[in-house]
Amino acid sequence: MNQSIGDLIKLDRNYLFFTPLDILATVFTFAVLLIFIYYRSRKNRNETYYKYLLPAFLFKVLFVLANVIYYVNYGGDTIAFWDGAVKLNNLFWSDPFAYFSELIQSPENRTIFDHFNLETGYPDSSIFNEPQSYFISKICSIIGLFTFKGYMAISLIFAYFTTIATFRLFELVRSYRLHSDWHLAIALFFIPSVSFWCAGISKDTVIFVSICYFLHHLFQVLSRETKTRLKNWLIMLLCLYVILQVRSFMILCLMAPLLYAWSASLVKKFKDRKFEKILTRLFFTLIIISGFAAFFGTSLADSFVNEASVINQDMTSNKTYGTNRYSLGEIDYSPIGMVAAAPMSILAGFYRPYIWEALSFSLLLNGIESIVLLYFTFRFFASRKIGQRIKRIRKHEFLIFAFFFAVILAYFAGFTSILFGVLVRFKAPVLPFLVIILTSHFMGERSDKRGEMSDSDTSTGSMDSKLDDQFLDDRSSMTEVQ
Repeated sequence: MNQSIGDLIKLDRNYLFFTPLDILATVFTFAVLLIFIYYRSRKNRNETYYKYLLPAFLFKVLFVLANVIYYVNYGGDTIAFWDGAVKLNNLFWSDPFAYFSELIQSPENRTIFDHFNLETGYPDSSIFNEPQSYFISKICSIIGLFTFKGYMAISLIFAYFTTIATFRLFELVRSYRLHSDWHLAIALFFIPSVSFWCAGISKDTVIFVSICYFLHHLFQVLSRETKTRLKNWLIMLLCLYVILQVRSFMILCLMAPLLYAWSASLVKKFKDRKFEKILTRLFFTLIIISGFAAFFGTSLADSFVNEASVINQDMTSNKTYGTNRYSLGEIDYSPIGMVAAAPMSILAGFYRPYIWEALSFSLLLNGIESIVLLYFTFRFFASRKIGQRIKRIRKHEFLIFAFFFAVILAYFAGFTSILFGVLVRFKAPVLPFLVIILTSHFMGERSDKRGEMSDSDTSTGSMDSKLDDQFLDDRSSMTEVQ
């Protein structure tokens, strides 16, 4: 009996993904979401930047469609998440109390036999036995109740939430008046790999949406111009809960940059008191270093290092993964060795695969993205105002958060991936923050340039006035002489 049940707890790969009901649900869902987007745009038609909302959504939909076609043909965790959601939806119609019990509790082996049966189907064991993955299936199942369990329809709703979340972050960063709207739109809406990996049914989408919403409400709370509401705190707590459920290590990626951002906010209060500024920065730096040192002394860090070592060595030596891979050289899996590997890991997380490494069709867009990112990086550093640009980042709380968050996440992605196919997925959430950093000088320097032109016009006008006065004085003197 156990053997036969065990055979059933596998992913059913014989689904018809595009039945007439699925197509109808997809068309209906897309129409409803378009109405929502149109309503938001009309409601805020006086705000010029809302012109990006509809293109941003359609761009996400385009790449979600590509994502759906890819996974339907090649399989993967996205199909498994959806498969678990379908079984949960079947459970809802069979036994609603058992469904809600599955939603609120961690998966246990006994419940899979108590709640599910041959009629509902059994969730894939690889998803059910991993709480993080099963959590994604639970989210999909809630959406599936309103979309007839349609795979494409659920994917469209994920794309909608990604669009709204990134638009919230767009509004936050735009309020700082550091970027042109176009640069900011590129960073948050129009990066292909972000729309491909962080808009469909996946852990990456859930984490990216949670981070965007969390940052939007957190920096609203920190802002003195915005009145803090209970809603801000509740949404932040919900986002942190979701992040803990899906990828708990992302809390570490968030906390260290947020401490640096807080220090930048405190330093502003000291104005010209240099000693207090240095002391504050030193204090927070010591706290962060101590936190990382304490982390590496825990069993959690040991398990992370051991797992990273096994994955890294397997992906480096196992030829069944193909040849699309990169190397970080010889790595010593100790705290010092991992720090020594940081420069190459971060570069990989930011820029690889380079265009000459993106020789397959699936990596071509990533290679083009690498060219654009290298161009932005060159433009950022190849300037006489590089000192001012770095100073602007160091003084602004959101920019300093974005910098350290991008660096830490790029390090994790570059250090653990090795395969380009894995790297382009893990590094996708890094790219918006990297572009935000590299284009943060645009508005400030344009304002400075306008100020210089205005001063030049003023000084020219003053010189002309002085010449006119001198000319009149000379005419007056000549009249007196005559």
